[in-house]
Amino acid sequence: MLEQILSSGSTVIVSVLAFLVMLPLIVFIHELGHFQTGRLFGIRIDAFSIGFGPELVRWRDRKGTIWRIGAYPLGGYVKFFGDANAASAGAANANDGKAGTTQFGSQREALEAALTEEEKRDCFHFRPVWQRAAVVAAGPIANFILAIVLFAGLFMAFGRPVVEPVVSVVVEDSAAEVAGFEPGDRILTLNGAKVRDFDSMAARIKLASNEELTFTVDREGEIVTLKATPRRTVQQDAFGNEIEAGQLGIAADNRLISRKRFGPVAAVGEGVRETGRIISVTGRYFARLVTLQEDPRQIGGPVRIAQFAGQAASSGFTAPVEISLSERLLMSGANFLQVAALISISVGFLNLLPVPVLDGGHLVFYGYEAITGKPMNELVQGVLFRIGMAAVLVLIVFVFTNDILRLVL
Repeated sequence: MLEQILSSGSTVIVSVLAFLVMLPLIVFIHELGHFQTGRLFGIRIDAFSIGFGPELVRWRDRKGTIWRIGAYPLGGYVKFFGDANAASAGAANANDGKAGTTQFGSQREALEAALTEEEKRDCFHFRPVWQRAAVVAAGPIANFILAIVLFAGLFMAFGRPVVEPVVSVVVEDSAAEVAGFEPGDRILTLNGAKVRDFDSMAARIKLASNEELTFTVDREGEIVTLKATPRRTVQQDAFGNEIEAGQLGIAADNRLISRKRFGPVAAVGEGVRETGRIISVTGRYFARLVTLQEDPRQIGGPVRIAQFAGQAASSGFTAPVEISLSERLLMSGANFLQVAALISISVGFLNLLPVPVLDGGHLVFYGYEAITGKPMNELVQGVLFRIGMAAVLVLIVFVFTNDILRLVL
């Protein structure tokens, strides 16, 4: 019992420490994208914060920007000159602190009266719409760039395992057997898309439970078309966590597993390709979630992120293999960076959703302004902003509830 308590305690400590390294790094890169793009355009920046709540550290740089680290590392923000708050909302009066909308509307006159001509040149809200859109989009883009860099580094340092899409085993009574798969089949395409390796195909199948898929296979030189519908089953992820996902019922030929290494240029290209693939998979997951084809109870929040971060950071020391300490450290480091890349992509993707208060919502407003030549009606923006805030709050409560239930059940 004591060993179990100590083991559980150490797992929590590792998870917390890994979380405190991973999430602030990802948030910092996201906000740095906004910050650097704003600086590039010469926009004055009042504050750059990682975390919320009481300040742990605070300093001012030579351009007057206040940098701060908050006690609660669950987000961050860049506050541009003219913002009433961290959501880049214009203020009706530069001194009263009342939040406006993401565009000017009727508040432009008040701002023009409150600011000098020099201040207007420095103000985010007086910049051309394309500059405001670029600043907003830079945050999610920075998250994707971080993922590309991390993947590229991993591919250069460790290479990438390539599992040839050749069937070695067909599980009895599985969807694959019903469809007519046979050992030795080389899978060529899935729904018309070329299958590059077994793992990427498996990831696609996991998000296709109860969905008919069309495969073409090479069977001893003959091209055969097969239709299969993956069944939703309880499976385990790479760290042993239970997940519900589609399962076809085939296994790869382990004799055809090789590790491909990449030079710097090729590694970046592969990093771009891998990041794009994960964005596509994430988009498919959310589409299935909205259409109720996926169980929303599988969505995780900060606790889930901490769990994955901790499992990745300790994976080299829990692996049931005899390897040296340096090899265990390398395994843990590689898995930690891989999970960080995945979380960074998720953060970037979520922020691009067309929900007011998120970056994607701001981009929708800017798109409207670019097309019509004027900001969206202020009242409409206000209503959409409140709906977006309510939706985000509901999502936060939901994912925290999921996290807690997952821990206690």
